[in-house]
Parts: sequence; structure tokens; C-alpha cells
Amino acid sequence: MKNIRLLFLSALLITLSSSLLAQKQRAENKSQAKGGFKRFFTKTPWTFGLSGHVVDDDGKPFQNVFSPSKAWNFLPYPSRITVDGYYKSGFSFQGEFAYTQYKIGRDINDVITTSKWTFFSADANVKFDLNEAFGPTNWFDPYVAAGYGFTLRSGAVKPATVNFNAGLGFNIWIYENLGFNAQSMAKFSMIQGTSNYLHHSVGIIYRIQGGAGARPGKLGKRYKFVSKGGRRK
Repeated sequence: MKNIRLLFLSALLITLSSSLLAQKQRAENKSQAKGGFKRFFTKTPWTFGLSGHVVDDDGKPFQNVFSPSKAWNFLPYPSRITVDGYYKSGFSFQGEFAYTQYKIGRDINDVITTSKWTFFSADANVKFDLNEAFGPTNWFDPYVAAGYGFTLRSGAVKPATVNFNAGLGFNIWIYENLGFNAQSMAKFSMIQGTSNYLHHSVGIIYRIQGGAGARPGKLGKRYKFVSKGGRRK
């Protein structure tokens, strides 16, 4: 009888211990999951941009590249915003939104506009920093980019299209987290009856980078144009 009681108590203690350990493990896993989610958004470097942009949409992308009066559509103020989240190994993810207007009398793929057309685009691209392939340059970051997007031209016969993007650009870090960006993208229509076009932009960027030490998306020394001591790294 005594042995039965000891076995029963032992089994009860083991069950309670297992239950407590399981609860503790679940709590730790939940805490780690929350920490990981929070860590991604607080430690990953984010770069925000504001720029002016030009839409070259006359259907002759290489004939009037430097003829603003014939091919360029743009506004006199910045109307393109970007958000760039760094991942790792030179890869980052970029989202961008752009707005402009086509002027009256412009040749848009053999259609002469008789009213102002509204242009809107939303894109998601993957970028690769070429410094990963050719070595660090401290202040100069050239990159290639590709992705997909949505384009709306209000006056076209088929106003909306989905496009594939491919292009290149570069960042010049002026001082610490403040920089200058230039980018040129070719956008290839994926819907029949709509057209390809070129999209160029120039503007300013600002990087927000929190925390220190090993973390997801750590940029490294080469992204710091000037150190605290005033010397380049």
C-alpha cells in the first residue's frame, strides 16, 4: 500500500512538473516570437525617400531621352515617395508610389493628349547593392532593381496595367544617414493594349537605423559616411 502511494505521488509530481515546464516553454516561445516581430521592425534599417520624377511615355524610349518638351512628363514639385527595408547580404525591399500629370498636346504612344491625364504608379521591387559584388565604397551605393508594379493613365483607352520593372540606381550618402538617390527604371506592360515606358527619379533619402550589434539587416561600417570622430570608415 505504501509503495502504491509513493508511485501515485511520484506520478502526480511528474505530471505537475511537466505541466509547469510546458507552460513556461510556451510563455518563453511566445515572448521570443513577440521579441522577434518587434526586433524586425525596430532593428532593421529603413530608408525613406522623397523625389521628383519624370515619365517618358511617348513610345520612343531612346529617341527623345533629352527632349523634355517632347517626351518628359513631370511636376515642378516632388511627387514620388519610397520606403526601403534592408534585408541582408545586399538585398533590400522597396515600395514606391508616384503621381504626375501628362500635359495637353503630349504624344503618348501615338495618342496626342487633348486634356491633362493623371498618372499614378505603385511598385514593389527587390534591390541588390553592387557593393556586395565589387567591394565597399563607403559613401557610394550603386544597385540593380527588379519587381512588379501597377500603372494608371487616366486618359488612355486601357487606363490600368500591370508591369514588370527592371532598372538601376545609386545612393550617395552626404552625411551619415542623409543621402541623395537617382534611379532609372524600364517598365514593361504585361497587359495587351497598354504600353511600356521609362521612369526616372532624383531625390533625397534618409535612413533610420536603430540598435547596435548583431541584428537582422545590419548594414555595416561601409554605410557610414562619417564616423563620430569625423573620419571615414
